[in-house]
Amino acid sequence: MPGKHPAEVRTPDSQVLQDSRELHPDSATKHNRPESQTRSQLSMNRVSKHKPPPCSPPQAAWASVGITVLKKIAEKNDQSLRNEISTLSLKHYNQEAKPRQIDAVFNLVRGRNTFLLAGTGFGKSRIPELYFRTLPIKEKAVILVLNPLDSLGDNQVLEKTRSGFTAINLTKLTICPEECDKIADGDYNFVYLSPEIFLNSKLWDRVYFSDKFQQRLGLVVVDEAHMVYEWGIVEKTHGRKRSSALGRHKDRGIFRPSYGNLGGHLMTRNNMPILLMSATCRPVAIKAIRKSLKLPEETLWMLRGELTRPEICFIRVTMDWSMVSCNDLLDLYAPKASTPDDKVVPTIIYSGTRHRTMNVLKVLDQARGTPDEADNPDSSFARRFHSITGSLGKVDVADDFAAAKFPIISSTMALGLGQNWSRVRSVIHMGRGDPAAICQMWEGWAPRGCNYVCRENPCRW
Repeated sequence: MPGKHPAEVRTPDSQVLQDSRELHPDSATKHNRPESQTRSQLSMNRVSKHKPPPCSPPQAAWASVGITVLKKIAEKNDQSLRNEISTLSLKHYNQEAKPRQIDAVFNLVRGRNTFLLAGTGFGKSRIPELYFRTLPIKEKAVILVLNPLDSLGDNQVLEKTRSGFTAINLTKLTICPEECDKIADGDYNFVYLSPEIFLNSKLWDRVYFSDKFQQRLGLVVVDEAHMVYEWGIVEKTHGRKRSSALGRHKDRGIFRPSYGNLGGHLMTRNNMPILLMSATCRPVAIKAIRKSLKLPEETLWMLRGELTRPEICFIRVTMDWSMVSCNDLLDLYAPKASTPDDKVVPTIIYSGTRHRTMNVLKVLDQARGTPDEADNPDSSFARRFHSITGSLGKVDVADDFAAAKFPIISSTMALGLGQNWSRVRSVIHMGRGDPAAICQMWEGWAPRGCNYVCRENPCRW
């Protein structure tokens, strides 16, 4: 205020300070410090009383906490590590590892997130196996594999068991507290499960987010990673553009949006690397997958392997009958009297709906001259496979077909996506299908060095 001495202006502030000391006696010591003590001296006093936190050193390639690769392998230089991976492949599989297989395992050993683009018959499933062999056995490491179909998980479990690993396919029918405890204890080397179980099962959450399991987690694998884009887009568009992802195939229902929500859960993986594998993925899909899984571009290593199968022949045939009738199959098969069942070319016939899979069997009965054979679940010629087929029935169909007990499967899109069947010699698709969604699923079934035919018929309504 003009005309007053400065000391008179500070008087109310000192009174407020005195009142605050009475209300907060613990803070009184702060205001009783000598005025001669400078700010630098206060800072020095704080440093002397409380030591600064130690600086964390850079993370090493090998650590004593959690699952890491064997120390003798982690300490190898790049060339020696590649040679070691090649030696592991020769030792356990009697086959030389492909360059891209070695690159993928090399990146995982170095702790790098990897996205591998390679055809279905490339041998992508062997990469997690080779990586598992670089981990210490006594630690009981667990490799988690997310796959789109339960039938694919059953097939992979069978392969892993034959290779000497322990594996389980967690489905809504097999998941239980006892199996979850075994997984947490490291009794299974490979755990296969669908996104629905991974995201929505409370039993699985109890295992996955536990310290015990996180200490055993060695790798997370997302098989058929392009489904994160194709099926996950349903969630991102809230159903407005559902047809853009699902097309006309009724088995690709809207129960797959869980693929679009994997990113949050996958961020909790104890700093373990993640391996994405796919046989077909456009650049726009790769960008969307990185965003969905929260993987910045600088943290994801891209590897591109062999995507083509030049020995496979694709033939497009114009249909003379309606697609619902399936009568175009009448000219493809001779009567049973002239061609026994065991002489028929192993074939998978894809239809757009579950109802048409039965129509296919009825038409085949007419062509073969075997009435009512379509209703025989143990037929020695043709059987059905679709999404509503019972779990035991699916296993029986898959096992019996692989064992050459019957030559033809009438199926919807529920069958496919990486099934490793070298017995298949022909694939027939009824209707106009997307080669990216159909043909590339079975390219891995065809043995190399031979010519096979896929008949893709344009639909007639």
